[in-house]
Amino acid sequence: MWNKKPVRSMTLYEMLAKMQPRRQQDVFAFSDFWDVMEKRGFGPMLAFPSFLACTPIGAVPGVPSLAGATILLIALQILLGRRHPWLPQKIMSIECEADQLRSVVEKAKPYATRIDRFLVPRCFFMRHTLFRSLIALCCIGCGLIMVPLELIPFMGFIPALAVFIMAIGMAADDGAVALIGVSISAFGFTLGFRQLLTVAA
Repeated sequence: MWNKKPVRSMTLYEMLAKMQPRRQQDVFAFSDFWDVMEKRGFGPMLAFPSFLACTPIGAVPGVPSLAGATILLIALQILLGRRHPWLPQKIMSIECEADQLRSVVEKAKPYATRIDRFLVPRCFFMRHTLFRSLIALCCIGCGLIMVPLELIPFMGFIPALAVFIMAIGMAADDGAVALIGVSISAFGFTLGFRQLLTVAA
């Protein structure tokens, strides 16, 4: 484990609540989420860009590529063994429309409450450096493939969903969920790569 005193695991509902802009906000920047979640580790940091890419916001041109690049940078830091995530200011200043994000989060919250019933700390093999590195490699692959997949409508959803599930597993300290995300990432990367080869042919 990286931290001698790990923080309490998060629920999906809590994570979504942190993604929800305040009522008076017109725009929501990555830095707004970062400021309140930085000390919670890499799970929530990976969850935010992957969640955006899974929602209708991900249909906005440029969002899948930015989300993929952000996921790639964060996952690289996991692989390198950094204790706390860091991102360049250019990514931290990325903004989205607050009303749209607020609406998406509100719709997702009831589902999050149901999913939280199944999220429990278990399968602690994910705390091992080897498994953390495997998660990081899967996220790197998904982040990389999301950039060119922006050219193919909706194809970036599967790798983004895989990263989001892995992020939930990390944040909730649930190795079983993280392993599901790893499996989906392998499928998403393979399918995405085949689609890119088909387009290029």
